[in-house]
Amino acid sequence: MKFTDKTEQAKTQRTITKDGFLVVPAIISKVGVFDYLATELGLKEDGIKKVARTEKSLFSDETIKSFENATLTIGHPKEDVNAKNWKQLSVGVVRNVKRVGDELTAEAWIYDENAIKTVQEQGVEQLSCGYDCDIKPSTVQDADFEMSPMIGNHVAIVAKGRCGGEVKLADEDKTFMSKTEKFIDAFLGAFGIKLSDEQKKQIEEDEEQGKEGKPEEGKKPEDPKAKPEEKNEEEKEKKMADADLLKRISDLEAENKQLKDAKANTEGEQKRVELLADAKASFADVTFKDSATVREIQESAVISTGIFAKDEAAKLSDEEMAGAYQAAKATAKKLADRALGNVLLKDSNPAATSFDFNSYNEGAK
Repeated sequence: MKFTDKTEQAKTQRTITKDGFLVVPAIISKVGVFDYLATELGLKEDGIKKVARTEKSLFSDETIKSFENATLTIGHPKEDVNAKNWKQLSVGVVRNVKRVGDELTAEAWIYDENAIKTVQEQGVEQLSCGYDCDIKPSTVQDADFEMSPMIGNHVAIVAKGRCGGEVKLADEDKTFMSKTEKFIDAFLGAFGIKLSDEQKKQIEEDEEQGKEGKPEEGKKPEDPKAKPEEKNEEEKEKKMADADLLKRISDLEAENKQLKDAKANTEGEQKRVELLADAKASFADVTFKDSATVREIQESAVISTGIFAKDEAAKLSDEEMAGAYQAAKATAKKLADRALGNVLLKDSNPAATSFDFNSYNEGAK
């Protein structure tokens, strides 16, 4: 069974390496009894279940080793991190995992520039462990179930912690978020943004203000004797609060789009540079401009091998061109190998010569 656990990042002892990486001391998890939705446990029922995380489940050698060098991600991926998707998902790693008292501690090494900005500037300061774990009937008092040893897969930067404020970078709490907070958290999550503690606090305050304007059960909806001026003022304040909340959401969405665009541009340029280096090494007889686009590099390589003529290559889609480029590489390699073989064959068959060892030996006497 797969689990995700959220906790808050440590706010002290952060360091920046000479290469610009962010290193954050962290507490990944702790021993205790925690609330989980029944659906999170794979149960076909509603409600909340209490699950014990024991010393055996948290501090086994297998568990600690599984979290060492675990991939750090932004949000939980739809699938477990593996060799196929690691490059797209990783923003860093978790290192130096060890037990300290009843807590599992580590260091979060954040490599990605945008992820560092999210942590340092946006105030997103929580992590969530993603791991495989079985549950079984509990032998612990006041717990419905207990966990088998946890096998770590990744650690994600997320929104809300399950284990409480004392645990940094750990467990997701899906049970006690307000309706507004859940909605906004899900909405922003689609854009890769998570609410900070300050933002969530402001939402709770806004909700309280909204409740003050709503009638309690059993009370009349409005006092007919209320002054129109007071009623208008309350409505005005509520509209201002709603508008302010929407503006904050809009600002966060815009800023996140900028971060995503910048990341996409960086990744695109990295791909172009890697392809250019690969093309220059694979097609020695072709001249590639250093400013050439991915499409131009691939097209020049394909045309050079004669797989497609220039007008035919222009009609290919980007995906077809990428496939044609790989075929051109294979063709170029075969041609190069064949030419090399011809040279070696010629060199390996030198003109026959004779040598008279008897004459040589007589001359040496």
